[in-house]
Amino acid sequence: MKLSTALFLLCTVSSAFQRADPANTSSSWTFVISGDSRNCGDLIMPVIAQRAKAAGARFYWHLGDLRALYGVDEDYAGLHRRDPAMSTMTAYLKNAWDDFEQNQVAPFAPLPFFLGIGNHETIGRTREQFIAQFQKLLDIEPIRRQREADQANDHAVRTYYHWHEPGTDLINLDNAKSVFDDAQLQWAIKVIAADETNPDVQLLLVGMHESLPDSYSQDHSMNQGTDKGASGRALYKRLLEFQKKSGKPVHIFSSHSHYYLTDIYNTGAWQANGGVLPGTLIGTAGAQHYSVPPEVKSFATWAENEYGYAVVRVNPLVASRAVQVEFVPVKRQDVGTELENKFGRDAVDFCFSKNWRATLHGDPY
Repeated sequence: MKLSTALFLLCTVSSAFQRADPANTSSSWTFVISGDSRNCGDLIMPVIAQRAKAAGARFYWHLGDLRALYGVDEDYAGLHRRDPAMSTMTAYLKNAWDDFEQNQVAPFAPLPFFLGIGNHETIGRTREQFIAQFQKLLDIEPIRRQREADQANDHAVRTYYHWHEPGTDLINLDNAKSVFDDAQLQWAIKVIAADETNPDVQLLLVGMHESLPDSYSQDHSMNQGTDKGASGRALYKRLLEFQKKSGKPVHIFSSHSHYYLTDIYNTGAWQANGGVLPGTLIGTAGAQHYSVPPEVKSFATWAENEYGYAVVRVNPLVASRAVQVEFVPVKRQDVGTELENKFGRDAVDFCFSKNWRATLHGDPY
């Protein structure tokens, strides 16, 4: 990359972090979030990492779906294009999660990387296998510290957890199977109850792979769970109660659908059943693109057929602008020659011209 191009990119990305909060008060801070980095994430995630670090993000949060697992990811195929033995499905399944760590997690170092679990992590695999592979990420110091503060001598690493940042509690949930089991739901309700009266928590951010039920992504969300969305609705109603009782803002992040969309819970279902919570869907880190529901395009902020991530500016001391979210796209020219040489031009061309599926009808994933 030429120096002039690099400087332009840095200025452009830095401005995205700043525009979210013009006052730029000392109480504010930023992080970066996205999900669904299967298919082409090995090309997209290093760009996100470079930008996040350059712009001073506090951490990166991944909302799940790391590798496809039902078929060979196109970026992985490009990486091993000259080695047929590594390109077989058997070799791919053996190496897929290592590939994620090497090509998607490693570029973020030393930025903290918070990892969620998606439905693709359960294709032919168990949560126990996920925890064994990613134990270091699921037990980084902020998670471990908070877990042991909640319950002394609790050393169990889980796929759901929470941690604190200035003025904020962040809850990462596991709905990879479209439901919250009883143990997780009770844990989450206990955490939310503690936050109501904790003066150090003025803002609650909740992240998960699948959107909670009855959103504008309801055709590809917890609505498809075996409980028909009941556990997700229970959590939503508790979050709504938390916001009303405490006066502290809540914001919900999810992915699973492969586009960017704001106001996802501003639906008739929630307007008529308690109220609307702010929600952002950001499934744009490399997965096959889907179409945004047409009914939302007139009022929500959205992006489709684009890779990217969200820059989140947090200001927990100013409730009216506690969470400000901006989508930042990743274009083909952002990939650069180093990644193109590594993964091959054919893989890059595929990812930026053919990685598209307009409809979800009949898609089990």
